[in-house]
Amino acid sequence: MSALAGVLRRSLRALGFDLVRFQPALDRPFPVLPLLVRDLVAMGGPFYFVQVGANDGVLDDPIRALVLQHALPGLLIEPLPDLFQRLQANYRGQPQLAFENAAVLPATGERTLYRVRPDAPVSDYWQGLASFTRANLEAQGVPARHIHAQSVRGAPLGELIRPHVAPGAVSLLQVDTEGYDFAVLQSAFAAGMRPAIINYEHCWLSPDVRLAARRLLDAQGYAFLEVGKDTVAVRETAAAPGPGR
Repeated sequence: MSALAGVLRRSLRALGFDLVRFQPALDRPFPVLPLLVRDLVAMGGPFYFVQVGANDGVLDDPIRALVLQHALPGLLIEPLPDLFQRLQANYRGQPQLAFENAAVLPATGERTLYRVRPDAPVSDYWQGLASFTRANLEAQGVPARHIHAQSVRGAPLGELIRPHVAPGAVSLLQVDTEGYDFAVLQSAFAAGMRPAIINYEHCWLSPDVRLAARRLLDAQGYAFLEVGKDTVAVRETAAAPGPGR
């Protein structure tokens, strides 16, 4: 601090004020996803979203505000029963939404999902964490005593969405599965989904898997951009969603 700043600070303190250095916030990603959704909705065509790893529909949710603002129709997928019940409750009064209490798996069956114990005395953020890889929770600082293994049922993404909408009618795919996002992308493309917009969390993918996800998007005709902890991808080969059912 300069001598002049020191004098000014002492004078301000005598009046009950202080002089502090302003630190600008530099970690605010540009809101790419809301702008893309807004523009796609404005085109006036059919719009349908699928959210994998919907949690309770509130906690750290990148699309909740968009769903409510535009009354977007869609399918929300969440495997944990207690979070699924809260998800439905938090979207009460939104009849355009459908729900599946399931995980996206390579084949129909069950798999162990690691989660924070519901009765653990931890923050709300930790309570929303769940992953097929225990190490992903430990990497976020969750103590081992608070991690609980729970069996969940699931099926390929195509099987989960077909009772609700044709795969080609999906406009937006939102994925947040704590390190399982690449597998969900693979399941989506295998089902014939080619959404106009894809948003997935890349921060818990290992470097090789993160690269594989980018290569997959490139091969499927998507341009993509990392925005904060997420990757936003836009299909370059078409400006609108695929045909409906």
